[in-house]
Amino acid sequence: MNQSGAGRILLLHPDDDPSSFPQSKWSLIVDLSRAPESTYQSWGRHLGCPVMSLFDLAEGTDDLHRTRELLECGMGEAVDNFGIDWWDVLAQSIVPQIQQLILLRRLAATIDTGADVYSTRPHYLASALQNLLGGKLIILQSGRRRWFQAVRHYVDAMQQLDLAQLTQVIQDKFDPQHKIRRLTAGRPKSSAHPFVLLPSAYVNVSRTAVAYAAILPEVEFLLLTARNNGRLEALPANVRHASLDGYFSSVDEGEARMLRQACRRLRPKLASSAAEFEIAEASGVLAALESRVIWGLAVRDAWNAVFDSEKIIACLCADDSNPYSRLPLIIAKSRRIPTLACHHGALDNRMAIKKQHADLYLAKSEMERDYLVRLCRVAEERIVTGAPNNPQLAARSRNPTPAPAGWLVFFTEPYHSSGWRTGEIYRELLPKLLVLARDSGLELVFKLHPFESAAGHRRTLRRYLDSPAAQQIRIITGPTPPELWQNANCALTVQSSVALECSMRGIPIFLCGWLADPCAGYVQQFERFGIGRVLRSPQELDQVPHWIASSSQLAPQNNSSKTMDPETLHQLLSGVYSCPAAASA
Repeated sequence: MNQSGAGRILLLHPDDDPSSFPQSKWSLIVDLSRAPESTYQSWGRHLGCPVMSLFDLAEGTDDLHRTRELLECGMGEAVDNFGIDWWDVLAQSIVPQIQQLILLRRLAATIDTGADVYSTRPHYLASALQNLLGGKLIILQSGRRRWFQAVRHYVDAMQQLDLAQLTQVIQDKFDPQHKIRRLTAGRPKSSAHPFVLLPSAYVNVSRTAVAYAAILPEVEFLLLTARNNGRLEALPANVRHASLDGYFSSVDEGEARMLRQACRRLRPKLASSAAEFEIAEASGVLAALESRVIWGLAVRDAWNAVFDSEKIIACLCADDSNPYSRLPLIIAKSRRIPTLACHHGALDNRMAIKKQHADLYLAKSEMERDYLVRLCRVAEERIVTGAPNNPQLAARSRNPTPAPAGWLVFFTEPYHSSGWRTGEIYRELLPKLLVLARDSGLELVFKLHPFESAAGHRRTLRRYLDSPAAQQIRIITGPTPPELWQNANCALTVQSSVALECSMRGIPIFLCGWLADPCAGYVQQFERFGIGRVLRSPQELDQVPHWIASSSQLAPQNNSSKTMDPETLHQLLSGVYSCPAAASA
């Protein structure tokens, strides 16, 4: 059904507020980002027109399978001499854009062909919509204003980071091939000992991989981090750490040119295979992949140097989406080295999208196994269930009673990276969380995601609360300390994997379901397995004190799997494990 017709439709850039453009009357404003429904209702009343998010057009987990179908169109076209398919490796970086283009096609179906496209500032989705409709693209913001806004955006973004995070961003941006970092790193001295490789580029990935390594104290592991962000302060005695920086070298320019040409030839083939790729090509999304080829080759060559110099007997990868850790998994597989993969969170919706390279996949719970089989369509015989050790969980079980001065803990997530207007989330949530903590007689505590900094979060709190209220909120960064689990009377989050940890510890956990990813299906899976209580709207926060008092909320849910059996893990890493499902088939 045509909803928009010939009316004037405005596309709202993620960094803009519609109140800055009151001079025109619109029939519909479509936000290219996401915000709570209360934000759109307020904007709509102020501007006298409906306001919606592009993400409102999502069709649940069906969009994951549509994305998988699209990605398969590019397989086998840009393959190097090692058998690595570079579309398979690099396309994961444009998955968010592909999914947004799926939504944009649905929006275009509601607008008359030939209609002009209005946008607050340039955006690839605005160009893509113009390409679909055939009308003109009209940018409302002046060039000078856009320059000013861009500078302010980067300043605001930098202020949200601590020094280590800022340094990492600068390195990723200006030293992608590690040319500078390798000068100061030096290549680690090769060891004659056999190691199980643990590749990582992020701290959460390292923690999960090392937790599995701790199950086998007699086996030696090598945690090899591609970025400083993956380092851990403490390691088990059987885990050695090294940096990938020292393994980087100059890229073969001839090979890079050949692969860029292959990617260039692939683009028109993709554009002719699906409408989403046609508009992706027209709006420059596909062209961006070519610029990442040299970076990818540099990472590949570094990992090849690792395999050539170290005696790697197996590879356990806790993030097979990021090229930094996906490439060593592919290389190990090509060298006939046993490979295992898992995810550092409770669930990974990209398992429904990406090609699987590992011999077997480790599911940490029965809930995750069900998600992989039912929603991601992973073959059951490719999955082994078993969680890493969690000493903190055992400690909580021995002393389950929270401290008298309990905490209401809100576990944050990197909302901006998943398309949300972070400020609007906190504008809505913060006053309600303060009231909830007061009415429950609890101290409000924020446990930050590793991508966030305490200074940046303090700045956000001061923006939406008066100074005394902002100062009263406790902020915790880094690894979750034991005192948090001991003091937490209840917790809230959106769809973080911490929901599973809280449930296993008997801590009442509430999920802000109205803020969940519309495609991932995480909250629905938590609910399916009795993980916490899903809140359908911010108004339901008022009922939380009553639900906290309910004794049924305090009982741990029976949703966890047993810890990974050491003998099973040893067999998996040795390549001799026989999956029961496969044996009985």
